[in-house]
Amino acid sequence: MDKKKIYDILVVGSGLSSLTFVDSYLKRNKKIDIISFENKKIDTSNFGNNHIFKILPPQMIGQKKRVNDYFFFNNIKINKNCNFFGSLEFGGLSNYWGLQIDKNIMPDILHLSKKTQNKINHCFREIINEYNLLDKISTKRDSVLKKNKYFDEDFAKINNHLILEEPILAYQKKVKKYLDLKSLNEAKDKFVPLNFLKYIKNKKIIFHNYYVKEIKKQKNYLILNCSDGLKNKNFITKKLVLGCGTLITTKLIMNYLKIKNEVRINHHPRLFSLYFSKKKWKSHMSFEPSQVHLKLRKNPFLFTADFRPGNKIIINAIIRFKVILKPIKFLIDIFREYMIFSNIFLESKYGNLFIKKNNKFFEIFSKQKNLKKIFKKTSGIVYQSLSKSKKIFPFYHNYFPGFGADFHYFGTIPMNNRNKLSVNEKCQLRNNKNIYIIDGSIFNFKKNKYPLGLIIANSRRVGKEI
Repeated sequence: MDKKKIYDILVVGSGLSSLTFVDSYLKRNKKIDIISFENKKIDTSNFGNNHIFKILPPQMIGQKKRVNDYFFFNNIKINKNCNFFGSLEFGGLSNYWGLQIDKNIMPDILHLSKKTQNKINHCFREIINEYNLLDKISTKRDSVLKKNKYFDEDFAKINNHLILEEPILAYQKKVKKYLDLKSLNEAKDKFVPLNFLKYIKNKKIIFHNYYVKEIKKQKNYLILNCSDGLKNKNFITKKLVLGCGTLITTKLIMNYLKIKNEVRINHHPRLFSLYFSKKKWKSHMSFEPSQVHLKLRKNPFLFTADFRPGNKIIINAIIRFKVILKPIKFLIDIFREYMIFSNIFLESKYGNLFIKKNNKFFEIFSKQKNLKKIFKKTSGIVYQSLSKSKKIFPFYHNYFPGFGADFHYFGTIPMNNRNKLSVNEKCQLRNNKNIYIIDGSIFNFKKNKYPLGLIIANSRRVGKEI
């Protein structure tokens, strides 16, 4: 070992899982170093994943360069049989999607010890309170947020076979009085990495603008072979914390452990649905989060359907994809408050994504799998519940955007599993206790279809204990 600087701890990635860990860690320590890459030098426009840009979702419009950079620098190819998307901000795959958090985190951690369950649950409540996220955890207390009551008491009585849950909206509230959604500043209040970084700005965080090419072990240290796109640099550390999103974390660990077999990427296949309301459901925001989640009471693990009113970003995306509608865009804008948009997310056992090393690249692909029957069943349940309560006109439109278009990727390196590719309850990689993994890689979200809350609660826990 040469006399290069040796770090006590290095964090890779600066999405919400990493920054929540950092905030927790810095409550007991003076500084921390983060490796997080933003490309400012290399043109990646000719990289071979161009097919995914034809279907980029509304929030990623204008983000083609970042998505391309994400896959290019991480040596990842996306097979044309799936629609896997890339990064918007620092390094994770779901940074933009931190708009809502599922309140019920416990079912997905019941396989852990009671002690670990309690610690994660405690950190979850700390996060909601400390970061002033909208809504209360307890359903017995009034919400701080006034929402459109499209789903009223009558709906619940007529559809008593269903569970209606309001998510915690991941926006920071500035006052204790009741708020309307229209009073929020979407850009400043949204719980995303750039805003969260301002929250912890007075603490000493040192960023190194590199991406990790390879991790190697040498005696009691870890060597990270990194690059800024032009030149390489090695970082040597005693402890390594990976919070760079399921895809990149998995790729780095597969390479480190020399795993050549395919690894399944868990995800929630999504069916996109449009209904037409009999009354206005007003939308004040450019992109409004869903305001209610619907689940089956007897089999809550099958699916989660969310609902949101028509909004500007979704309407503009529809026009972009269906250019033939452009001449009547003004009419669509007029009637958008009668449009109800929904995602129907299936549980992870219906997922169909895999990653495998193919020469120098890692390839993400899906296999033949027909979800038509299960989607038809779940869509029918949702439609009948809306129709029976006379909320909508008797027609709707469904669209399956393909495997990987749901943005929730997880469960590749599970906690408390005996496989080589797993972590213990301290989130240490099996047989490698100086490597910690804190992102969605370590959970399988069956019940929880909006898993951000559980991920950051766990990363906060690890930040306290490391």
